[in-house]
Amino acid sequence: MKNIRLFFLFIPLTCITHLKCERDDICIESVIESPDLILLFLDTKDVSVRKSPLNFSIRAIGNDVPVPRRGSNDSLLLPLKIQEKNVQFEFIINKGSEEENIDTIQINYQRFDTFINAACGFRSNFILENEPAIILNPGDNWINGFKILKDTISNEETAHLGILH
Repeated sequence: MKNIRLFFLFIPLTCITHLKCERDDICIESVIESPDLILLFLDTKDVSVRKSPLNFSIRAIGNDVPVPRRGSNDSLLLPLKIQEKNVQFEFIINKGSEEENIDTIQINYQRFDTFINAACGFRSNFILENEPAIILNPGDNWINGFKILKDTISNEETAHLGILH
């Protein structure tokens, strides 16, 4: 008899709990926390042509910078620091050869937060500065310049910055 009472007490409590759960109480997995910068390698002579660098490698500078992800041979997904206004990477071509060439790049941006919902909270988005990237080690650089393709970084669907080489 005691078990039956507990059962009938448990059912209404379960129903009430499920009825109180709203759509905003669940954060959908497809909502990305903060988008990465999508970078394309472009030909200096014709910026509409994608061009993969030879024997390319990249290193993040700093202890708290996640490792960049490779999109394809001619693109990268670069993580941006949420608490900073810039991030630095070493872009290396001909790695391991006598012609190895390292360009140290600083990417400059502003952060703005967007409220998603109560469960997800806020998500950081970014806007590239007017001068989105600078080469920190001038000299014999293999990178010739930069082109903003889309200044607002709010998703990972389109490229944001082009590197001309």
